[in-house]
Amino acid sequence: MKRETIKKNRIHAAEKKEYYTEREKYWARLEQEADDAEAMKIIRKKHITPEQLALFNSLSEKEVADMIAARDKESKQTPPDEGGAFHAENEKETNENAKKVIN
Repeated sequence: MKRETIKKNRIHAAEKKEYYTEREKYWARLEQEADDAEAMKIIRKKHITPEQLALFNSLSEKEVADMIAARDKESKQTPPDEGGAFHAENEKETNENAKKVIN
C-alpha cells in the first residue's frame, strides 16, 4: 500500500471515530433526559412538593433506612384491639412532625 493511501485511511478512521463519539454523547444525553422526565412524572403523580423533595435529597440512605425501620417497629407495636384509631393518631403526629421539619 502506498503511504498516501494509508494516511488517507487513517484520517477517515479518525473522522468516523469522532462521529461515533458524538453520536454516543447524543444518545447518552437523550437517555438522561428520559430518566429525568420519568422522575418528574413520579414526583407529580405522588404530589411531592419542592420542599419535600429538598428534604428527601438532604437525607442520607442510612437516615431513610432508620426512619423506615422505626415506622415498621411502630406499626408492629400497634395493639390489635385499637389498631385503626391508634394508627390514625400516629400518622397524624407523623404528618405534623414532618410539617415542622419542612418549615
